[in-house]
Amino acid sequence: MTFRLNAFNSIRPNVKWATVFWLLNALLLTAVSFRYWRWIPIPQGDWRSVIYLLTAQYALFGAFCLLGLALNCLLCLLPGKLFRGIGILLGFCAVAVLVIDTLVFAQYRFHLNGVVLEMLFEGRDVVDLSWFTWLIGGCIGLTLLALQLLFNHLARAGRRLSLLRAPAYGLIALSILVSQGMHAWDDANYKTQIPSYTHDFPLYYPLTAKSRLVAWGLVDPSLALNKENSLQAAPEGVLNYPLQPITYDKPARQPNVLFILIDAWRYDDANAQVTPNVSRFARQALRFHQHRSGGNSTEPGIFSLFYSLPDTYWLAVRNSGQRPVLMQTLADEGYQFSIHGSADLNHPPFDRTVFSHIPDLTISNNAPSPARRDRQITDAFKQFIDRRDAQKPFFGFLFYDAAHGYDLPPDAATPFKPYWERVDHIKLNNDFDPTEYHNRYRDALYYDDGLIGEVLSKLAQAGLDGNTLVVITSDHGEEFNDHKKNYWGHGSNFSDVQIHVPMFMKVPGGESGDINQRTSHFDVVPTLMQTIAGVTTPTRDYSVGRNLLHADAPHSEDMIVGSYYNYAVVSPDQIDVVYPGGIFETFTPDLQPSKQHLLQGERLRNIIGLMSRFNK
Repeated sequence: MTFRLNAFNSIRPNVKWATVFWLLNALLLTAVSFRYWRWIPIPQGDWRSVIYLLTAQYALFGAFCLLGLALNCLLCLLPGKLFRGIGILLGFCAVAVLVIDTLVFAQYRFHLNGVVLEMLFEGRDVVDLSWFTWLIGGCIGLTLLALQLLFNHLARAGRRLSLLRAPAYGLIALSILVSQGMHAWDDANYKTQIPSYTHDFPLYYPLTAKSRLVAWGLVDPSLALNKENSLQAAPEGVLNYPLQPITYDKPARQPNVLFILIDAWRYDDANAQVTPNVSRFARQALRFHQHRSGGNSTEPGIFSLFYSLPDTYWLAVRNSGQRPVLMQTLADEGYQFSIHGSADLNHPPFDRTVFSHIPDLTISNNAPSPARRDRQITDAFKQFIDRRDAQKPFFGFLFYDAAHGYDLPPDAATPFKPYWERVDHIKLNNDFDPTEYHNRYRDALYYDDGLIGEVLSKLAQAGLDGNTLVVITSDHGEEFNDHKKNYWGHGSNFSDVQIHVPMFMKVPGGESGDINQRTSHFDVVPTLMQTIAGVTTPTRDYSVGRNLLHADAPHSEDMIVGSYYNYAVVSPDQIDVVYPGGIFETFTPDLQPSKQHLLQGERLRNIIGLMSRFNK
């Protein structure tokens, strides 16, 4: 009993000091973060946004300090001087990193990450820091250290400050409730102003609760979507995209456009055995053999295809509801839209981004399985062909899901045997033979290929195949432990099997043939803008790609590829993976760790430029 009491008496002063010390740091971090406000667009008189930003700001940096407090208190058995010294070091580092991040954000409009750290530490090849810059940095560092020492003194001696702990920490909790409640409500109701601020603070991931609010009957999704579709523009100041208004000379003859995508389609499974109908189509089309998606998962893959922007812009686009310039241009030129996704179009929220402002958009299909939904969207598009206004061009989008779900209807042909009768992911490991699993995937591709054959036949029967630009591709690839590192599926690495996808494009009156240069999804939008829409605006003002019909033109082979939470700079010779918080790793193309950093000098400057070009 005596030992426990002594231990408590030794811990109590440390914990008491830490609660005051980290509270003071929460206030300091919040004060420093006001540097972001210069770049945050707030409509005049919009006090609701001001309240949200103030509460979100204090909630975020208060939460950071609660984390610092927790880390510090794990060491509360240490002697007082050592305990406080560690706290001072942690506090100094936290504030110093935030100050640096505000400087980076002011310059590039994104936060610290591995690419920026590489730029800073690489030295003169990318950024030349003068002696004056180092002097100012040193002065700022000394000031921050002095503040930490002052906080240490106040935390040890300030009894009055101790009385403020409960209301101050209570205010953090209240700020969390207010800011996250406001964000969740606006997100569910398709209001874009408050969600558009998400990218303005570092490591800020606000609450979304659309499904829960709908289930509780607090939000009517159809009314919310109609309200969103009535909006004329996204909030100003989020993106500078496009860099200047799109101008075009409307062509006398406007071809139709049809995008056909199979979710999770490997490049090497696009052949006459697995996809015979697509292969037959490809003989009359351009065949891009070195084509990469801008993502290893659905959201960044589709985003790169329609926006021609790296996935580092996704949050800003998602939160603002910014429409792709391609879709806006086609709408301005009078195109009809026939959009059909087998999987729901609101997870990811393509309904409020890629396909925003589309009248009567079908978000979900009621069929019970991916294969049946694929059948459903095929029939829906064929009906559209029969019922469309023949005097207007159309844009069609079909997104098949059976291969992604390894799903087959009971009567489906299964040419690839043996195959898994039932998919059991729990059996997958590094020693598992993927043959039967891969064969089931190929059978699902074969099924979807049959549906695509129906679509292509319908175009021909309607006399539209000669005046329809058709793109057949995928959002990303699919892995079957190809590198023997126990990677299965997609979204887990940036190797070729997860981002190298089939790409076939048939242009009305155009040539067919093989393209062996390295191309990407970023190149599709500028191709269509120039080829079918007559756009005269320079490509770099709305895209990071180039015209696929000029694939032999000189260009950088480094590309930014997105994923669920990280991204990579993928080059023919290496992969630099960047994680939240600035950590990055380098791999060879076959996923072997590498200590050779080739992303330097001009190549690094180009990547930084791509990530910042469309920020205001």
